Amino acid sequence: MSPYLAFLDRHHLENTIFLTAFAKSLAKQGNRRGIIIHGDSEYTERLIQTGMMREDAQIRAAKDLNRRLVGLFADNGVSTIGIHGFQKGLVTKTENGLLLNKKKLQSIHSTPCLLISNLAEEKEETISVNLPELARLFSDTFEDAEVVLFSKNERDEILTSSGVKDVSWEEISSDFEKNTLPEEFINFNYPAVLTTATDFANWPNLKKMTKIS
Repeated sequence: MSPYLAFLDRHHLENTIFLTAFAKSLAKQGNRRGIIIHGDSEYTERLIQTGMMREDAQIRAAKDLNRRLVGLFADNGVSTIGIHGFQKGLVTKTENGLLLNKKKLQSIHSTPCLLISNLAEEKEETISVNLPELARLFSDTFEDAEVVLFSKNERDEILTSSGVKDVSWEEISSDFEKNTLPEEFINFNYPAVLTTATDFANWPNLKKMTKIS
């Protein structure tokens, strides 16, 4: 069975309440296998203000976040392997585009949760890759896996109403883009599921989600 592909965007990586709820949901999933992918956050901007170059700040922020997330998940009883895309030749950028070593990834996915940063390798250098690019790469590699995104509308976390909505990328309203869809994933144009950190505990039988095709 293919693992889910959950993406933590910049907005949510700065939200402690969201991250705690997300960690608790992972704990409730038990041994269900998942791949969680994250980038940097607004922490990058704070590092730049200290005098760091943007490229260096993005790398530093992603590395720090990976370590902090592994610790947060562990505090909630979730065993997680944290790794960066550039390690073990996992994600490389070539003149033909991004490449994912699926065999290598599967060999290190021995625990239920695998946490991967958006740092890839290009000509022996570490680079930062945007999340939608990685989402398309992983989705193409794991064809049966669902790409999971999380609503940035905080009201979705507290509303008790449930339901499943189906919508296409062409049908998404400007209001939905502005208030609900993670900013990085506007115009993503790949199949995805949008849900909340709390409801993610019910995966794969989500009670509140929007399926975007």
